[in-house]
Amino acid sequence: MNFGEILIYTATFISIYTTVYFFLTLLEHRKNITKNTKLKKYPSVTIIIPAYNEEKTLAGTVDSVLNLDYPKNKLKIIIVDDGSTDKTAEIGRKYAEQPNIDFYTKTNGGKHTALNLAIDKTNTEYIGSLDADSFVDNQALKRIMAYFEDDKNIMAVTPSMKIHNPQTILQHIQRTEFLIGILLRKVFSFLESIHVTPGPFTIYKKEFFKKHGYYRKAHQTEDIEIALRMQSKNFRIENCVNAYVYTHGPKKFTPLRKQRLRWYTGFLGNVIDYRELFRREHGTLGLFVLPMSLISVGMVIILGIYAIYKFLETSYKTLNNYIAINFDILNLKWFSFETFYISTKPIAILGLLGLILSLILIIITKKISKEKQSVVKSYIYFVLFYWILFGYWWAISIISKIRKKKIEWSHKSNEKN
Repeated sequence: MNFGEILIYTATFISIYTTVYFFLTLLEHRKNITKNTKLKKYPSVTIIIPAYNEEKTLAGTVDSVLNLDYPKNKLKIIIVDDGSTDKTAEIGRKYAEQPNIDFYTKTNGGKHTALNLAIDKTNTEYIGSLDADSFVDNQALKRIMAYFEDDKNIMAVTPSMKIHNPQTILQHIQRTEFLIGILLRKVFSFLESIHVTPGPFTIYKKEFFKKHGYYRKAHQTEDIEIALRMQSKNFRIENCVNAYVYTHGPKKFTPLRKQRLRWYTGFLGNVIDYRELFRREHGTLGLFVLPMSLISVGMVIILGIYAIYKFLETSYKTLNNYIAINFDILNLKWFSFETFYISTKPIAILGLLGLILSLILIIITKKISKEKQSVVKSYIYFVLFYWILFGYWWAISIISKIRKKKIEWSHKSNEKN
């Protein structure tokens, strides 16, 4: 075998192995995918909404929290304006006229500082946050709180995130990515390996912040750092697969690239900071999930470089062939289907198996996430383009990390409609 075949076989094996492993894990725990939401009691909860230049979406976010099916006397909302330059503060003050909503404004210092200011103002048993460009299903909080009743060692429960109303090709790709993320986060919860607690509507016990510190800047990804901090202290993080949160994915390439650059460099920075998690005592997280995440990234980047090399090589050979026939391409027979050309090589069979498994994955994900709309268009875009984007995002993130490039927040409001 040549280098290319070895590379493709290795990547295919890793992909099929991890997919089958996740399927078997889900199958083993199929009776525990969802939980009974009849609460014995309703603990007090504060939902923090940090906002920076969110005049277009803040009202929808706050309204979704107000519409939660949860006792109003047990629910507190704190809106924190992090130095906005638009009408965000004006909207926040208007909502603060209601008895269960507080509003604070501060100079811009980053999302983690806004969250920490609000935590200082809370006196509830549980704390959650919701990004000001997202909105939550009205049953989400009740479903999440059911997990805390069953296990006192659970410090956080994550929701299931979906892309709302995708329009562009990039949003359709993100839609499939987020749907697959719903399944993976549930599998990771069974493996006790959740390593990200998403900003939109993860709910925490307040006692964790009291005993182990508040949010940190954490390479602009405080949601990764706090999850790894919990894992380093052997606390449990659960996932509520039917607690739905909807967010608006970036429509255009540049805002999406900046978002992923922040996510991926942040992941690298936090994994380096918590490298002690790569040990046997941290179980599947340290021995499989985190290592396999890094291995998969490496494989995608190498495959991407190899694909570019093969494309250039093939293009060069094709050009030489055209030169040889003096570009007399009109008389060429461009396509003729023959069964002889159907490859029966093991790599082709494995590739087909991988495609079938991915289809099964998306079908199971659609069922688990109760997704009612068709995902065919989103899935096709995902299969065609995601691996290219994923490799590119990781490549620039690794280069930025090596060069110690400063990464800033990219705001979705910068997109022009």
